Amino acid sequence: MKLMFVNLLCIITLCASTCKNEEGNSHYIIQIKNNSSNQIIPAIPVRTGDGKCTLDGKILNNGGQDNYRPFNFSIENSMNNKTSIEIYIVDPTKFNTPHKYYSCDSIEINNKVLKHYLLTLEDLKNNNFTVTYP
Repeated sequence: MKLMFVNLLCIITLCASTCKNEEGNSHYIIQIKNNSSNQIIPAIPVRTGDGKCTLDGKILNNGGQDNYRPFNFSIENSMNNKTSIEIYIVDPTKFNTPHKYYSCDSIEINNKVLKHYLLTLEDLKNNNFTVTYP
């Protein structure tokens, strides 16, 4: 009986506690907006353990928007002041072959990079978790 009471007390305590960021203040997606007059590809670098990379993304029409979810948990809980998120804006006329990996230092050789974002948590907060190109 005492053990059941202790378990019940633990469950009540866990249910009543709040997380670091309450649901209303947490962000899970980064909205990407294409305000240019051309199609773009918002692309995320995919790295292998041996220093190889490829960019992964899909075409975003002019005036369009898309959502990117970088983590399984909220962005605020997944990043700290030493981490950043990379997003490349690439011209679809020169985008790497999907699933073909190459040296990470040659991303700009294998793609026509229009813009490279290296976003900190502070950058994301300042821009309301939205990346607008251009």
